[in-house]
Amino acid sequence: MMPAPPIPVLRAATPADLPAIARMNRALIEDEGHRNPMTLDQLEDRARGFLASPDWHVEMIEQDGRVAGYATWRWEDDIAEPSGQRIYLRQFFIAREARGGGLGRRAFALLTRERFPPDARILLEVLHSNPNGQAFWARMGFSPYAIHLERRADPTV
Repeated sequence: MMPAPPIPVLRAATPADLPAIARMNRALIEDEGHRNPMTLDQLEDRARGFLASPDWHVEMIEQDGRVAGYATWRWEDDIAEPSGQRIYLRQFFIAREARGGGLGRRAFALLTRERFPPDARILLEVLHSNPNGQAFWARMGFSPYAIHLERRADPTV
């Protein structure tokens, strides 16, 4: 019989976590093919703003006593929801070296079980350039709701 996989733990991020959050945020940007040019210092400053905000929640995901990922989320108004609110999951990241053993699935299940009320609507965005992220979130039960389109302004069109 195989041993049970390690159980992840969530904890609220602290200022001491900011360098790790910035490094993981940079890896997330690379993994998803985002065009965000922010430096590690800028990403750390942005994460500091999330920590300082009463609206945002930054959760560290730990496994075997080590940081293995993080999540950033908040409540948002949503007039279509009976509660009037939904959860916006802005960032969810599992470190590359911690992937492949189901940690992402277990960590997301833990996040929803420990932080989100039953039946809360969760909204997230996945870039078109991130097929691995799209596949992961589909496995977590998410389905497409909207497609964001963009272009540069061109007065000749």
